[in-house]
Amino acid sequence: MRVTNNLIYGQSSNAISKANERYMDVQEKIAAQTNIIKASDDPVGASQVLQYESSNQKLRQYDDAMSMAASHLEYQEVALDSLNSLLDDARSLLIQGQNEINTQADVDAISQELAIMVESMADLMNSKSSEGDYIFAGTDTSSPAFVLGNDGRYKWSGNEGQKFAQISEGMKIAVTDSGKKLFEDVWTRNNFSAHVESGEANLATEIRHQGDFDAFMDEHYDPINPLNNHYRLTTFALGEEPTLVSQVESALDSNSDTIEEAAEQELADQLGDVLEEEEYDRRPYFGPPGQYVLTNSLGEEIASGEYHPSKPIVFEGMSFSLNSAPGAVVDFELNAPRRDNVLNEIKKTLAVITDKSSTLDEREKAFFDATTSITNTQSSIGKGRSSIGARMNTLSDKGNVNSASQLSNAIAQDKVGGLDVGAAATDLAMAESALTASQKLFSRINNLSLFNQI
Repeated sequence: MRVTNNLIYGQSSNAISKANERYMDVQEKIAAQTNIIKASDDPVGASQVLQYESSNQKLRQYDDAMSMAASHLEYQEVALDSLNSLLDDARSLLIQGQNEINTQADVDAISQELAIMVESMADLMNSKSSEGDYIFAGTDTSSPAFVLGNDGRYKWSGNEGQKFAQISEGMKIAVTDSGKKLFEDVWTRNNFSAHVESGEANLATEIRHQGDFDAFMDEHYDPINPLNNHYRLTTFALGEEPTLVSQVESALDSNSDTIEEAAEQELADQLGDVLEEEEYDRRPYFGPPGQYVLTNSLGEEIASGEYHPSKPIVFEGMSFSLNSAPGAVVDFELNAPRRDNVLNEIKKTLAVITDKSSTLDEREKAFFDATTSITNTQSSIGKGRSSIGARMNTLSDKGNVNSASQLSNAIAQDKVGGLDVGAAATDLAMAESALTASQKLFSRINNLSLFNQI
């Protein structure tokens, strides 16, 4: 076989190309830090590497969603903590305002400070996130949660929806809370109404123990049949037996009165002896004690005891001061529970305490209304804060799981397609030596000629 120059040239060139290809392949693997550059390098391994990479990509997306969720929850946490601090300050001012030695100037100064606090509270209830969304407005985050109406009352204008973030394949977590649940649907102070049905009594009522009265309301208030919320207090002399008439019968008897009798009664009330009534109101009663009995709307006895005209009758947190001889009948009713935001309750109190004609009793009740609303709002904030804390803990735990999963995937991926740097460096050195040798050999062969031997 004749060895031609072209054959020698072609084989040498082919050797250089293969050596260079091997060198570039090893260099590319080192640069990519993987042993699988192309699917043809390891078809099975390449498929496994793609699965691990796809799993980590999803986990990184969930990490981004959890970061966004944590940011929203942190904004809510800061707003609720700030609002809670303002409510503490407002309660302190209200307690300070109940001091009887305060002058009207002191009361006005307290009222002005409270009014500023109300505006700050409203601003916190309408807090925004870094994206400019109202965080307590529900799903309608482009509009404020509370707006001030023309009547001076703050009204809820959001919705009760929540926004959620997908933090794993099968799990979502709420990233917003509705201000309706946190601030608007807060119970105001439970109360009752009373009037003298018959007899003479200088009636004064109050809630002496709010907790006891609230417990009584929770157990006995009937939202379906309002008549069941009516009760009667009857006082009578010792040794006598009271006439127990149910409120149902009393209502039926009242409805059976003729128009003429009602007109005569109204005229009698208008033409009564006003001077004698005023004299009675001023005159305390120091007569002998008697007995009292409390009945429900069906006339069933629910409490009884000795009646001392100079001492109030206290029942389930309610206090009744009659200051009269035995024989009076007092009807009282449990007022329907009511919900409202603390802003309106404080504003109502401010309207009372800034009114110079308001009585001490009216101011005291207004203070209690506001402080009860503050307490209930702080309780609601506490529940919301706990819920946010639980969700942030969930995000933290889920983040740790994601990190561990990504690390596990990376380790498995490295086992399948990872590069042995030491072996790769050796291969690179060998490939470089082979390339250099091929180049030198090509150069020498390329210079071979029969004329060199002549």
